[in-house]
Amino acid sequence: MRAILVGVYFKKLNNDLEYSLHELKALAEPLNYEVVYSIRQNKDKPDPVTFIGKGKVDELKVLIIDYNADVVIFDDPLSPSQNRNLEELLNTKVIDRSYLILEIFEKRAKTKEAKLEIALAKNKYLLPRLALEQNELSREGGSSGSLSSKGAGETRRELDRRVLEQEIYAFTKELEEIRKRKTNQIERRKKNDVPVVALVGYTNAGKSSTMNSLLSLTERETEKKVYEKDELFATLDTFSRRISHNNLNFILTDTVGFVSKLPTTLIYSFYHTLEEVKEADLILYVVDISSPYAFIEFQITYQVLTQIKANHIPFLLVFTKIDKLKAKSTIPVQILNYIAKFDKNSTIYKEYNCTFINNKKQDGIKNLADAIYKELSKDYIHTYLSIPYTEGKIINLIEEKANIIAKTYLNDYIYYDVIINEKDYSTLAMFEKEEIIT
Repeated sequence: MRAILVGVYFKKLNNDLEYSLHELKALAEPLNYEVVYSIRQNKDKPDPVTFIGKGKVDELKVLIIDYNADVVIFDDPLSPSQNRNLEELLNTKVIDRSYLILEIFEKRAKTKEAKLEIALAKNKYLLPRLALEQNELSREGGSSGSLSSKGAGETRRELDRRVLEQEIYAFTKELEEIRKRKTNQIERRKKNDVPVVALVGYTNAGKSSTMNSLLSLTERETEKKVYEKDELFATLDTFSRRISHNNLNFILTDTVGFVSKLPTTLIYSFYHTLEEVKEADLILYVVDISSPYAFIEFQITYQVLTQIKANHIPFLLVFTKIDKLKAKSTIPVQILNYIAKFDKNSTIYKEYNCTFINNKKQDGIKNLADAIYKELSKDYIHTYLSIPYTEGKIINLIEEKANIIAKTYLNDYIYYDVIINEKDYSTLAMFEKEEIIT
């Protein structure tokens, strides 16, 4: 379908219109929309009837004919009445960024949870639009005493609305059950003291590729790899994999990619997906350093994590796609300076927070794994313990909580070579033994 994009620069918001339209085009193309033209307008605030001004509506009418366009896509959310008014004036299909994102999410959803979240969000998006049509039909069709076509149409829309409301209720209940199970999983991980590392970043920044690279470094089982592809929202689900590096185990979690102007109907599910990030011990901010909009994309990512109160968590900056760079980038310094503005009471961030990788050639992956180990091991102690067989509770604690590197059964005790967190180490310190048994 041939599409015309419409973007508005709002002076008070000082929004980056060129970046936003660039992203809108990238969202439209995977859904087989061929972008044939883009128009722009500067405004103080949206027109309540048509969002854009009358002159731009007239300009659009001409462009639709000139370019034989099938659809007009607005970069901002439209109200149900604005959407309807524009379709009547332009005599063509009109959609907004919210609907476009819902479409692409629907296409990409793989798991039951993701499909439910998208279906719920789409129904919430459609419900007020259906209600608007129903109210207008009620006003128009109320004069006839007999059952006219409008009366029949009104009944059908009432039924459609009731179905949407029932589905919204059912989807919400089903998602609540799934989320309860996820919450229990998070609690079990916390109880077992297995550190969690969360991958966050803009859509198509390379999070899934980075996860697979780390898995390749530490695992041989290819079926544990996650789906990756050079496309927007290739991953809509949260994937977790256990990784071991330098005898330290941790859970690596991949999350859905960020995007600007996320539909309000998706915000709740989007933030809920990030609950695991809030519980992480370390965050890997994945940034496509080759993107001309890398800094803006990081800002959006960081702002979301600030909103869910996860920006205080220790982090590493992981810059991907370094093979596409043609010159030295200033992006790392820009990002570090940006973080410092919002985290003035924390440690001063320097370049040691940054890791540069090329997932295609696996360059820098071991350096990244080492950096993760260095950050996580700050709260862990490598020690040697001699535990008498009579100390059943202590043995259970070690078996459940420690990363056991070696274990030797002797006559009166078990000799352990372990890595364990500082909190549990205090309980075990009295059993520490310096001599290494070989």
